[in-house]
Amino acid sequence: MWTVAFWKGAGERAIKTFFQTFVAVAIVGVGAEAVGATAGLLDIAWVDAASVALTATILSIATSIGNTDFTAGYNPTVEIDGGVVKRAMLRD
Repeated sequence: MWTVAFWKGAGERAIKTFFQTFVAVAIVGVGAEAVGATAGLLDIAWVDAASVALTATILSIATSIGNTDFTAGYNPTVEIDGGVVKRAMLRD
């Protein structure tokens, strides 16, 4: 958890989670209220979408902390090479 690789992985996951959640909530929110009507940017509940997306982002970071090796890019499987147990890096 105290490595640059971990925070790169956690940050990437958090950013993706934020935007995916934000877009999904914005689209669903507009779709539910504007059935049969034309919806525009002013119809989106921006604060509500941002609030839900921020909550999902916090949960994403908590998930990353709970799974530090995977987030940091370590292969969760163990390789045995001549009796020596080692872990393989997935990221640089």
